[in-house]
Formats: sequence, structure tokens, C-alpha cells
Amino acid sequence: MKTVSVDTMRGLDAATIASGVPGSTLMARAGIASAEVLRREIMRGIWGRIERLVILVGKGNNGGDGYVVARDFAERGPCPAVLYATCPRDELRGDAAHHAQRLPESVPLTTCEALPRDAFRPGDLVVDALLGTGMRGSPRAPYDDWIGRVNASGCPVVALDIPSGLDGDTGEAPGATVEADLTITMALPKTGMLTELGRPHCGRMRCVSIGIPDALVARAESSGNALFADDLRSLLGRRPTDAHKGTCGSVLVLGGSHLYGGAPLLAGVAALRTGAGLVTVARPAGAARFVPPCLSLIVRDLPDGGTGFLGPEALPFLAEQMPRTQAVVFGPGMGESPAAGEVLTAVLAAPLPTVLDADGLRLLAAQPERTKSASGALILTPHPGEMRVLMRGFELDGFLAASRIEQALALAERAGAVVVLKGLGTVVATPDGDHWLCTSGTPALATAGTGDVLAGMIGGFLAGGTQAADAACLSAFVHGLAGELWSQAVRSLTADDLLTMIAPALRELSPLA
Repeated sequence: MKTVSVDTMRGLDAATIASGVPGSTLMARAGIASAEVLRREIMRGIWGRIERLVILVGKGNNGGDGYVVARDFAERGPCPAVLYATCPRDELRGDAAHHAQRLPESVPLTTCEALPRDAFRPGDLVVDALLGTGMRGSPRAPYDDWIGRVNASGCPVVALDIPSGLDGDTGEAPGATVEADLTITMALPKTGMLTELGRPHCGRMRCVSIGIPDALVARAESSGNALFADDLRSLLGRRPTDAHKGTCGSVLVLGGSHLYGGAPLLAGVAALRTGAGLVTVARPAGAARFVPPCLSLIVRDLPDGGTGFLGPEALPFLAEQMPRTQAVVFGPGMGESPAAGEVLTAVLAAPLPTVLDADGLRLLAAQPERTKSASGALILTPHPGEMRVLMRGFELDGFLAASRIEQALALAERAGAVVVLKGLGTVVATPDGDHWLCTSGTPALATAGTGDVLAGMIGGFLAGGTQAADAACLSAFVHGLAGELWSQAVRSLTADDLLTMIAPALRELSPLA
């Protein structure tokens, strides 16, 4: 999905209105679609029990969206809504005035300069419809005070279109800025939301359609590409009725050590959860004390010469296993074992798509020329620390201070690999210069082992026949969505829990998954 500047989005709105769609209709679509997202999130229990929607509305069109949300909740629930407005309704103009006048009398509306001390209470969900994309510079009174009160409320916060105070083009936040837990953006994501400055303010992200014609969107100037559910749904088509384990692909996970025995097992289960028909985890014998968490995994304990690390003793097994394998995941839990380099060389020589993760990436960084012998598609999945090692290994030191997008593109081109640079706004980059920013994800994923899960998911999709860039994009998005769907405390998620959320995330994305 394209990301666009604020001016480009205004132009799309204007062109749609000129084509015969009233502005009030676009606003109604935006508000109703946002209300539906809110309703779904409330019913799912993401924020616990929500007893009331508190909507803060400003003077512009963003406030108009808020009035539509309030009306929709008054008509359809599941909880009551109350509004606090920065100005009386008779001061509004245009489409915002139209929808403000349609607010049911049953919805409490308070117009005030300063929010009451009891504006927020436990069980509230706060909706930010104060400023939208039209703001430039620091918010002035009373908006700055209202934003501060929102951020200090202790309540979950949802921003409509963009968090108030955030620059829609640069992502800069020069003054008070709403810290949203979820941002529902209209039609297309705005450039500033996906910058490294802006993304942390937006929380989880959803994009809703307001009916901008496809032909107009196709001609619009884009500032980048973002991944939302609608972009990926088609990749989860119907599984053939006559499918069996032999047709769904076999994944080989090579990793583990006497130090880190759980990582390859997490990757293996993740590959199964994403549809692989067979998954074999091959690990050094020194890791055998780690019990597989899933009886469906095939586990092979390989001779390791007593070192507890993978080494050349594994090569006979590889020669036997590779012809029965459709995708390889190399590196989870491997530890720093230079002897594993011979195993990596053998893996890359096989004509199989391969995911390199964790210490597999460090092995590659030590001898980057190995990529020249890669016979199959190669996917690298570094976190920021591993990315720095790779940049130095591939002599890309000049990009160490560059943006995440620039780093990922430079490494993808130099290594001839698809790069999945993990973190907030995971970047997927290809050797030919394409890139996408993933919009799913949550701080719940900030725990050990979730990267191993992602590597396994990519391997599972690769084994099923998904092309490398598509497998990377799909896995990154589903991985983030799985974290989002965790309905318990954000701090409590473990990688083991994340495995259980892959299935509902796939179902959320497509009924055919």
C-alpha cells in the first residue's frame, strides 16, 4: 500500500469529491469504518473491559470524524460514548458541522477550554480526534494541555487518522503529541507516520477505506510502501483439497547448541504453524537435554564431537536430508561456533531457499563472500545489533548512520538477499531495490525467542512455495499481528505464547488460511 504526503491525500480527497462523492460522505465513511475497528478491538478484549468511549473533538475535519464515531456507537454500541469538544458546534464549518449537528441528544457533549479533572476514569477508551493531519508546528492551547492529559490518563488511546501533534509529512513531534496505542488512518497511511520519528507515536496501526477510487490512488505520488492486511490477504489462498504433508513442504531447521537449545525448537514449531507439512530440527547432540515442545516435530540429534555445537560432523546428515527438503532455516540458537561455517557452506550450495538468523548471520558477516555461492533464494533476518555486524562485514560502514530503510536496501543489494530488518516498522528489502514497511507489531514482542519464531514462519511459507519476498512480507506481518492479538498483559507474552497466536493471526488475515 502506498504511503502519501498530507498534500497528496488532500488532493485525493478533493478529486474524489469532484467526481461526485460529497465530502460529508467521505467523512461518514471514515467515521463508520473507524467505529467498526474500535468495536472489533473492544469486543476482542485487547484492552480488558471497556465501559465507555471518551472522544475528544477539535474544530476541523478530524473532529468531524469523531462526531461520526460517537453517533455510530450511540446507535450500535457496545458501550456508551461521551464527547469533549474544544469549541461549540455552531463554530464548526462544512462537513464537520454537518455531522456534529447529527449527534444524537443521548450522547453527552461537553464544550470546555480545560478538561474536567474527572474526564477520564478506569474502563475508558480515549479517542483522539483533535487535530488530524492539518496541524503544523507545536499544538497551542488548549490542545497542548488536552494532549498532556490524554497521555497521563492511564487509559488506552486510539488516534483517528494520525496522533494529534504529529507532523504528517516528517513524523516530527515538536510539541505535545498524543501517544496512541492504536492509530486508525484513513484511505492511505501518511508519510510521517512511518518515519523512524513518527512510528513510535502511532502504536498499532489500521488503515480503513473511505472509497477513494483505485484509479486516483494508482496515479498518486507515493513516498514508500507499507504492509497492511489488505496487501497480503491474497497470499493466503485456499489450500488444495487433496493436500497432504508431502505437498505442503518440508523445512529443515539447523541450529541449537548446548547453550541455547530452545531456539531451533521455537523456529520448528513456527514453521509447522504456518503450514509446513514436515519440519525437522537438526541440532548438536549436546542440545539433546532440551525437550521438544511439540510432538509433531522431527528432531535429529547430530554428532558434535563433544563440543555441543554444530560442526562438520553434521555434513553426512545434510547430504542425506537436503534432497527431501524444500526450505532451510539456519542459525537459531547456534551459538558462536566457527566450525559451523562448513555447514553453512553446504547449506548455501544446495538449491534451496534459506533463512539465515541469529548466529548464522554472524557467520555470514565473518565471510560475506559465501553469498556468491548461494544457489537458492537467501533471506537474512537481523535485529539492529546483528545488522551492525552485517554492515561491517559487507563493508557498508558508510550506512551505519543511515536510516533503517537505507541500511536494509544497501545490504540486500550487496548480499543479493532479501533482508528483513526487525524492529518497530520492520523493513523488508529486496536486491532489486523494492522495500516495504510492516505496520503490524506490538511491544509484547520484545522478549527472547520471538525472532526465532519469525525465522521459522518464513521457512514454513517458503516450503509451501511462497516466493522469498512474499514469504518475508507475509511472515513479518503475521508475526506482528500474532503479537497484537495477545489479549493478556503486554509484558507477559513469551515466545511460547506467540506460537499459539499464529493460528488466530492467520485466520484474522484470511478466512481461507
